[in-house]
This record gives sequence, C-alpha cells and structure tokens, in this order.
Amino acid sequence: MRPLSLDEGHTPRGVVFVKAVKCLAMGFAVTPLGGCAVGVGAIFGSFIKALAFSPDLEDTLFTQALLGFALIETFMVITVGVVVLIYSF
Repeated sequence: MRPLSLDEGHTPRGVVFVKAVKCLAMGFAVTPLGGCAVGVGAIFGSFIKALAFSPDLEDTLFTQALLGFALIETFMVITVGVVVLIYSF
C-alpha cells in the first residue's frame, strides 16, 4: 500500500486523532455544568425552605442566595471559557 497524500482528499490520521481528543476534552470540560445546575437548584431550594421557617429574614436570606448563585454562575462561565479555548486551539 502506498501512503495517503493530502492532494487525494484524505485527512491525515494525526488530524483526525487531534480532533477526536478535542471532542473528548470538551466533553469532559462540560461535565461540571451539570453539577452547577444541581448546585443552583440546591441553593434556591434551601432558600425557599429557610424562608418558610423564618420569613422575617427574607432580605438576608435572599442576599446570601444571590451570592451563592453568582459564585456558581462564575464557575459556569469559566468552564465555558475553557471549552472555547480547547475548541479554538
């Protein structure tokens, strides 16, 4: 068998391997987003439960819930940024 050349329309094996590894890396990098969704649900579920026990602390509880939500969303944005970096290089 003769080696494949680029002018015959075939993709070299190395390029296919790099693309496959990028797809796997992006899949592994996106996996924590599911955990972020669970975390947001836990934060607001706990907020509603705490609000039912002590409605007079609504402002304090809401501020803390938003702070936790913002921290989780920051982690999500960083994760998406890593995925974009993996895809672009």
